[in-house]
Amino acid sequence: MNAFKFTHWLMKASKSLIILFFCLSITSFVVAQEDSINNSIELDYYSPKEYEIGNIKISGADHLDHPSIILLSGLTVGEKIFIPSDKITTAIDKLWKQGIFDNVEVKIDKIVGRTINLNIVLRTKPRLSSFKFEGIKRSEADKIREEIKIMAGDVVTENLKINCENTIMDYLKEKGYYDSEVNIVENKDTNTTRNDVNLIFKITKGEKIKIDKIVVLNSKSLSSKFLGIWDKTSEEVVKSQMSEIIEHKWWKIWKSSRFIEKDFQKDKEAIIEKYNEEGFRDARIVSDSVYIVEKKGKKNLIVQLNIHEGPKFYFRNITWVGNTKYTSEDLSKRLRIPKGSPYNKALLDKNLNYDPTGTDINALYQDDGYLFFRIIPVEINIQNDSIDIEMRVYEGKQARIGKVALSGNTRTNDHVIMRELKTMPGQLYSRDAVYRSMRELQQLKYFNQEKIMPDIQPDQENGTVDITYQVEEVSTDQFELSGGWGGGMVIGTVGVSFNNFSARNIFNKDAWKPLPSGDGQQLALRAQTNGTYYYSLSASFTEPWLGGKKPNALSTSIYYSYQDDGYWNTGKPNYYLSILGASVSLGKRLKWPDDYFTFSQGIAYQQYSVKNYTSFIFSNGKSNNINYNFTIGRNSIDQPIYPRVGSEISASTQLTLPYSLLNNKDYSKISAAEKYKWLEYYKVNVKAGWYFNLVDDLVLSTRARFGFLGQYNSKVGYSPFERFYVGGDGLSGWALDGREVVALRGYTTAALSPTNGATVFDKFTIDMRYPISLNPNASIYVLGFFEGGNSWSNFEGFAPFKMYRSAGVGLRLFMPMFGMIGIDWGYGFDKINGSPTAGGSQIHFSINQSID
Repeated sequence: MNAFKFTHWLMKASKSLIILFFCLSITSFVVAQEDSINNSIELDYYSPKEYEIGNIKISGADHLDHPSIILLSGLTVGEKIFIPSDKITTAIDKLWKQGIFDNVEVKIDKIVGRTINLNIVLRTKPRLSSFKFEGIKRSEADKIREEIKIMAGDVVTENLKINCENTIMDYLKEKGYYDSEVNIVENKDTNTTRNDVNLIFKITKGEKIKIDKIVVLNSKSLSSKFLGIWDKTSEEVVKSQMSEIIEHKWWKIWKSSRFIEKDFQKDKEAIIEKYNEEGFRDARIVSDSVYIVEKKGKKNLIVQLNIHEGPKFYFRNITWVGNTKYTSEDLSKRLRIPKGSPYNKALLDKNLNYDPTGTDINALYQDDGYLFFRIIPVEINIQNDSIDIEMRVYEGKQARIGKVALSGNTRTNDHVIMRELKTMPGQLYSRDAVYRSMRELQQLKYFNQEKIMPDIQPDQENGTVDITYQVEEVSTDQFELSGGWGGGMVIGTVGVSFNNFSARNIFNKDAWKPLPSGDGQQLALRAQTNGTYYYSLSASFTEPWLGGKKPNALSTSIYYSYQDDGYWNTGKPNYYLSILGASVSLGKRLKWPDDYFTFSQGIAYQQYSVKNYTSFIFSNGKSNNINYNFTIGRNSIDQPIYPRVGSEISASTQLTLPYSLLNNKDYSKISAAEKYKWLEYYKVNVKAGWYFNLVDDLVLSTRARFGFLGQYNSKVGYSPFERFYVGGDGLSGWALDGREVVALRGYTTAALSPTNGATVFDKFTIDMRYPISLNPNASIYVLGFFEGGNSWSNFEGFAPFKMYRSAGVGLRLFMPMFGMIGIDWGYGFDKINGSPTAGGSQIHFSINQSID
């Protein structure tokens, strides 16, 4: 009986719910009274009547396409519908979902028999006509305008206004304005009949709020020793990981700390990573909060972290299974994690999979062809504070290189790139060979050095791997324009260097686009003049792969310099000095001690001709310099424009025949013109530089130089040519005596050398550099440097650590068209006798030459 009553009640309730549903479905369905209709239309919710739609019209939304609105509603003329029915509700719902209307009604326009005409009445949401900002600077408004991404014609909704307000607040907080307010005023645009509005963002920035204190709760176990001198507390170590929000990066050392909310999560992750590195694998941040406090009438931010450290764990037993190529003992040595070390998952992953030095386990296998090698460390036992790890090794079979392809080289010919690669088809795959190939392509300077990427496609089934080297061409030709001061005059230099030239296509008119290029040859042309009585011309050509089969580089050059008195009374100069020179050299890459070594050797000839030139060693005559030179060097830097790691070391020797020991002349009785008719000397130059990637792209560079000019015969003495001049920016300027100018910032040109030049010098430099942009079209980095050096008249007075010291800052801009442009401010700390202005504050400028 009770069950029957319940069923009867449920049926009545269901009927009531159905009636309620139909009532709700027609809340927007309005029965229109028209003059032609005498009586209201009665709607029977229990017995809906069927009508055919005779016409549909749109009222309102005049700026919208009415047929499109009808199409969106789902209603069509000729369609039969029941009145009332959910068809009308569905049509209204579809129009609402467009998000452009704030009122939708469906009215009956007319009924004739079983035909019904409908009127869809719409009111559109307002559209944006314009917007502006008040309370902020124009530059700030421009930046915010880029962030909010709204424009005229956008539908103005509450969601749009909320998004704009949040974006503006986020921008202001990032700049340190945490007490800001944004009010949005919406005004009707009276210049149009449409429903358009203007928005005014009224911004009150308030004062900048900076971080006053970072509070770290329950951090007790971390420690860090700075330079082995003092210990940081655990709380200080935690704060040192928060590089994002407190901005203590080195180049921002003078900026106050401000909170960057969007990067706060990164800092918290860095803190946990630091704990994990110390063995606290269960460490977590329980809670964090950021709040404003007022201190001495000024608002500041407090950042508080509550940390749960958990217990500290240690590595215990590390075992290996599945390894057949190498013994477990060898792999453990390579892993470099002794028993009892703090449990450090990041270190474990680094030593297993990727160590930049190439000493990881993965490199050991992959450099021997095991491309499909996999290793999975599994924690098999945790006892108290100790963890046992089982290394599950899958060696797989060795993979051989299948296809090697290139992509993106639109200018450089394929063979120029392919000959530099260390990965050839048929060879065993080697990860090191891939990286080395990338390095060799970077050294060419033909491509964007940050975007040389190998696309490695392994085929495990066939045991092969295809490699495609993806490159992006950049401009390589350079235009040189520089100026220098020497000999009491300004020397201007103009030059062009085509660094990817193609000599074989000179007579191919189709290859001039605008010059024949793509074969990797170098052609350089250069001119210097003061505009009146001095000029210098030079040309050089280099073929890096002579014969095309081996990297044997052939280089040739020729040059001519001339100076006279500038007066042509009889059509001839009263005096002149000219230098004619030529050289040829051959270089090759060595395979021992390793393949970073190179060796080059060559012969050079210079002839000095003078007439009535009293400022020279002799007034009339000719001096000849025929020398043999050779250089052995090693270059392992990762890239030439902004090197991060590696070294550059070279030792060069230049020598002539010892004529005075062969001709039996008494040099104490002959004239200067006769003494120096054939120059004799030997000259040694040593250069060394190292680069260390400290963190991110911050690089430490240390460099040293040493030079010595020797004599064969004390009666002849040191050659007056080929001497060293130390100090300044390194511009050779007007010099015509074959001198070698060595830059040392903080001092004027040649201020650190005797008047007649030095026969021995040394120089030491240390700098810290960081890139502002590594865009291939304009690479920019800043640097700070310390420098020291000196020079001496003879080797007997050589005191290597008696140096003139300087320090300063500089900026480098590399543009492919102009090369490296540098500007430095240096301060020389040591006084120079007789030259009170030679040190102190100095500005140095250079174009396409080394000033470091």
